[in-house]
Amino acid sequence: MSASSSPVRRRPRPGRLVASLLVTSALLAGTPALAETPPSIAAATATAAAEAATPLLGAKSRVLENGLTVVVVEDHRMPVVSHMVWYRVGAADEPARRSGIAHFLEHLMFKGTEQTSGDEFSRLIAENGGRDNAFTSYDYTAYYQNIAADRLDLVMRLEADRMTGLRLRPEDATTELQVVIEERRSRTDNDPQTRFGEAYRAMVYAGHPYGRPVIGWPDELKTLDRDDAVAFYKAHYHPSAAIVVVAGDVKAEDVFRLAAGTYGRIPDTAGFDEAKRVRPAPAPLAGDRRLVQDAAGVASPSWRRSWLVPRAEVFGRDREEALDLMTFAMGGSSTSPLYRRLVVDEGIAVQAGAYYAGARDEGQLMVYAAPAPGVSITRLEAAVERALADILKQGVAPDVLERARTRMLADAVYARDSVSSTANMVGAALATGETLERIETWPQRMAAITGDQGMEALRAVMGPDQGMATGVLLPEGLSVDDPAPAVAATAVTPPSSEGTVH
Repeated sequence: MSASSSPVRRRPRPGRLVASLLVTSALLAGTPALAETPPSIAAATATAAAEAATPLLGAKSRVLENGLTVVVVEDHRMPVVSHMVWYRVGAADEPARRSGIAHFLEHLMFKGTEQTSGDEFSRLIAENGGRDNAFTSYDYTAYYQNIAADRLDLVMRLEADRMTGLRLRPEDATTELQVVIEERRSRTDNDPQTRFGEAYRAMVYAGHPYGRPVIGWPDELKTLDRDDAVAFYKAHYHPSAAIVVVAGDVKAEDVFRLAAGTYGRIPDTAGFDEAKRVRPAPAPLAGDRRLVQDAAGVASPSWRRSWLVPRAEVFGRDREEALDLMTFAMGGSSTSPLYRRLVVDEGIAVQAGAYYAGARDEGQLMVYAAPAPGVSITRLEAAVERALADILKQGVAPDVLERARTRMLADAVYARDSVSSTANMVGAALATGETLERIETWPQRMAAITGDQGMEALRAVMGPDQGMATGVLLPEGLSVDDPAPAVAATAVTPPSSEGTVH
């Protein structure tokens, strides 16, 4: 809703979560991740391996009589708590031609109830030393508060109240819609990189709601109103659609008792059924679906290519984790074969990498690169294709795979250092169809993945018979055969599969 605090994003499942953390770090730095494995990571990995036989988080859960799921991760190192409410509804669940309504409603959820008028919700959180915010993605919408542990009762009462008690004045909806429209103008319409990313995603996910922007298409966004928001709220905000995750200095039984006394009093009138969240499948990628654009304000050319990955239920959840690991090994760091070959050895690119972005439905494996000064997109693309062909044929070296595994396991260890990261990991995984049991046993499965399993999954997605989508963004007036201009390395921003909006 606001830009105050940014939870970690793109983390539908534990394995993808860890890889996403690493990719996010690399994107923020403008370069791939660490070149060497520092001792601290090796130590952390050793810790993770030593604990492989024990649950990752030791979380406890309970389903209340009204269907609301409560998950607690005890962490008594600091007297703080992260409290999150995850609704299993997002932009991919919006009605036709009402794109943006999930995010618009998220904004309106801060407009008050019968018990807390106006901005009283956030004011009470701030007065008690806490911070609150919310975010919307394709598969979920989440609200959270980070606050002193002895204030948990307060935030649970506030969130339970607005789960069904939202009161919207027409003037509030009108005003907030203008805020969202301006948010879109500033973050998307005025940014050529973001505009291109939006168009590229629409091409990749043609026919599936993942192809719509979370913030909404401009022409549809401006037609949203209070009635749309109220209808969406009543259809999707109820106890059985919600997952409450609490991580921090609490006792699980105390949290369950508080939840029963707050959320547990809300009758579940709608009844959530995950099986009814049926969305149209994306149009199959056949051949090479392409988008080439040039735009003012683009400093340097960039290239990207995507492959769609079937739903986990179809592709296989263990197989998906093998794909996640091998993709990260292939292109997730500056020690990866893709980066070393294109950037370090051949000097044809200033940036190169790959990542897998999973989701409740079809995921996306993306390879990206940016040409070195004097190198055309055509030449870069040919070099990337040669590199990928060699990787698919020869695989990756055992030490490369182990380094990738080390970083992913280590990151799972580091995620536990933050109560908000822990709550994010659990909530996003559960909201996209994962189970708590698989979260707890993720390190064991990750440690057991073989190189053959990883390459089998990678070839199944990127093999020569698989369709793909390619995107090229150029500075205004430049063609794919023109040499790239010299730009500062910081001007080259890797593409993101970002689907989360505050």
